[in-house]
Amino acid sequence: MSLKSGSDIRLKKETGFLQVDFNSGIAPAISAFSDDGWTVLAANAGALQEDIYCLWQDTIDVSGVQMADLSMVNQGTGVVRRGVHTQALLFENLNIIDMHVVSLVPLNLTAAQWVSMSLGFDSGVPLTDDRLLMVNIASFKRGQQDSSFTFSQNDGAVYGSASTFSNTRLHVYRYVAMYRVAYITSSPGPGPTPAPFAGTGIMTAPNTSIAQLCRLEEFNDVATAYAIYRGNELQQSFDN
Repeated sequence: MSLKSGSDIRLKKETGFLQVDFNSGIAPAISAFSDDGWTVLAANAGALQEDIYCLWQDTIDVSGVQMADLSMVNQGTGVVRRGVHTQALLFENLNIIDMHVVSLVPLNLTAAQWVSMSLGFDSGVPLTDDRLLMVNIASFKRGQQDSSFTFSQNDGAVYGSASTFSNTRLHVYRYVAMYRVAYITSSPGPGPTPAPFAGTGIMTAPNTSIAQLCRLEEFNDVATAYAIYRGNELQQSFDN
């Protein structure tokens, strides 16, 4: 890798495969078949909905760029899914929200704050787009009338506006929320009625790759001073 002004560098991070086990009446749990690095933020088992919120996190070391007295200019970030989102033996309405985040500062968010961030709501922290290189959100669903093994993507969002920066590391997160919602039947009796969950099954989210492209330039005093100011203002992270 050439560390000189005007060069482009491509940073890459692989995220792990996730499988979640669903068992009626028991909170969903991460399967042993999942890759390492996944943690459960929260999991719930109700009469009409079962859900789980999972987080994977890592960092990308870019200290060599700072040591070379260079700044980085964001040239774009992308996410590649290395497979499809699947389910097995689940017959209800299913949803998966899969969000990737590349941040200049660490994000120590609660489960509720990750949910708010994925839905576009105020997460209650002073998080601005200029601290984020990328937020990539994809929503997948499988309805009760669909017997498909895989999910269809039904929504998505991409944002983040960090430009010139000088950091020792980038913070990478992948947040996955899975929902199993009771299907509706009109039998027995009149009107729609939620049906009880039918047995056990799984949902999966594939491995993904995150690629960050940056252009190197001479050390930018203004951008670095702003980054230090923002870091001090936010105490270097969003602790709760």
